[in-house]
Amino acid sequence: MIDVFVECARLAGGGGVGALASVARRRGSLPMSATAKMLVTVGGARNGTVGGGCLEAEVIERALVVAERREPAVSEHTLNAELAGDYGLTCGGTASMFIEPVYPDPVLADVYAACVEVLARGETGALLATGLAWTGAADKLLVRHSGAPSGDTREHGRAGAGLRAALAAAGPAGEAPVLSEAALVEAVSSAPRLVVFGGGHVGAKVAEAAAFAGWRVTVVDDRAEYADRGRLPFAERTVVCDYHDLPAALGLDASTYAVVATRGHQHDAVIVDQLARRELRYLGMLGSRRKVALTWRLLERWGVPAERLGGVRAPVGLAIGADTPAEIAISVLAEMIAVRRCRDGEGALSLAGARAADPPAGGTRADHVRNT
Repeated sequence: MIDVFVECARLAGGGGVGALASVARRRGSLPMSATAKMLVTVGGARNGTVGGGCLEAEVIERALVVAERREPAVSEHTLNAELAGDYGLTCGGTASMFIEPVYPDPVLADVYAACVEVLARGETGALLATGLAWTGAADKLLVRHSGAPSGDTREHGRAGAGLRAALAAAGPAGEAPVLSEAALVEAVSSAPRLVVFGGGHVGAKVAEAAAFAGWRVTVVDDRAEYADRGRLPFAERTVVCDYHDLPAALGLDASTYAVVATRGHQHDAVIVDQLARRELRYLGMLGSRRKVALTWRLLERWGVPAERLGGVRAPVGLAIGADTPAEIAISVLAEMIAVRRCRDGEGALSLAGARAADPPAGGTRADHVRNT
């Protein structure tokens, strides 16, 4: 998403004219993300995608009209059975696209530049509102948890008041946009962040799989050779530290995903002792059920409340019979995706059932392997 906003900022700063198409609502089976965006310039250049094929061709055609008229539009695009066949799908659906003009304007440039800054700095909690009754760039406003709003900040201005009302009505928006009669409200958040404790075989594969899926990954180890950027080029950051004293610079917060996969259960216990007392988005630990039970008894003696340990996903990952470090990493990533994409943390994969199911004969390798 950041590349799209960078190009929007360039156009709004005087670099040209185009239109930005955003998925506002989806129904059925469609070949695009709920947060997909595509920028189309009047010169025919494109940045991003809203699914490809005939559906995207329709969006491009309407985007060029929006760019010419400098008026936004909400358009419906249906992927019927015939078009679905082009994608190899057995069913189709309908997408509502919000298409807004992008043209040289200092207010627009300020808003898009602020969006780029939010994403580049790894911030979360920013909400972007765009008015449907477009009267100019004043109908766009970015509000973030930290810092001043970007865009129209007039307390008594029609546009500013209308956008603020739309933001209040939408509440704390999740990753999917909220389309109302007044505005499109969407989250502007950086990629989710994963901290992997342990840079050995399994930990490295978990980090690599998560990076491939779009997570911003930090790998932590108490051995410099295992937290080396040369070994882990896919990691955004590597940290060497004593497991007994995790540094505040790790930035562990309620949006952080964490996987504990060190070379020994004694290290796992020390780390979980600190992490289980915090509010994290996801916390998982590698290990067999027997080792988890033993570790939990130790942590309870250390004073970690049982209800906090109940929130730790251990053994980590979905029970899919994973055997190799790469397969274990896939099972862990699948569980994290289910937590991220499904509000209840379970979702269509019946994650609770998958976790409760007995593993194949002999269990999964995740029940046995240590991350050496």
